[in-house]
Amino acid sequence: MVNFEFMEHFVTVKPRNELIAKYISYYYFHDSDDADPGRSFVFFPHFKHGFTAYKTGDSFVTKYTMNYDRQMRVELPEPFHKLGVAFHPLGINHFISKPVFKLYNGETVEFSHWNPEIYPELEEVFRTQNLEHKRDLLDQLFEKRFRQNPDLKIVQQAVERIFSSFGTIQVDELADQIGVNRKTLLRHFRKHLNCSIEEYKKVVKFRTSIQAAVNMGMKNLTEVSLYSLYYDQSDFTNRFKELTGQTPGNFFASVQKMGEEDIFWKFDE
Repeated sequence: MVNFEFMEHFVTVKPRNELIAKYISYYYFHDSDDADPGRSFVFFPHFKHGFTAYKTGDSFVTKYTMNYDRQMRVELPEPFHKLGVAFHPLGINHFISKPVFKLYNGETVEFSHWNPEIYPELEEVFRTQNLEHKRDLLDQLFEKRFRQNPDLKIVQQAVERIFSSFGTIQVDELADQIGVNRKTLLRHFRKHLNCSIEEYKKVVKFRTSIQAAVNMGMKNLTEVSLYSLYYDQSDFTNRFKELTGQTPGNFFASVQKMGEEDIFWKFDE
């Protein structure tokens, strides 16, 4: 748990339900009693998608985020109570009745697919103070909405191969390995992940390098770039600048790791 000077709290927890844990990486809870306006933070591209719900007074604002290619700023209300859900790749697709591209347009948008039916369930999550109980309530919320999605088979195979290659596999090779033609692969990828394969490969490589840096103590960035299979140090630096606006060294010096998972935010000074 992260405790800030002005009564701000942040904590992460993994699902306990084995079914839900296949599709949801973790939940997080972020609360602040601060009454000062104008606070914000920047978050960075990720292959995981995020659902967030803010509670201010008796109202909810629910959003869904997929961010493959840029740094994005979040203005924090004051005070606030927030819960977040980080989905594994293709995780959200098992809890919605339509393809992602039909429900989503943009980077971070208000997400009303489950509203208002989930409001009573969210209210109960926010009301309880026990972290394990919050986690169990969210497990139940998503278990009720779980649905099999056999249409994901092609994209799932593609995603697995992209990860195993650290984002280096070429599209034609990917299509050959899966046994589909290139156009079919590209169409399914766009339908279910709302991005191109090249965009996805870049963010997988970027996040692989962040995890490598964490595991190596963020000390030897040359080793990080080699581990992550960037072409060379220049390629590593250029890709970081493209996705974060910073060099790797400046990025790791400026971000704050939130909770126990892979959340790295940069707060305004």
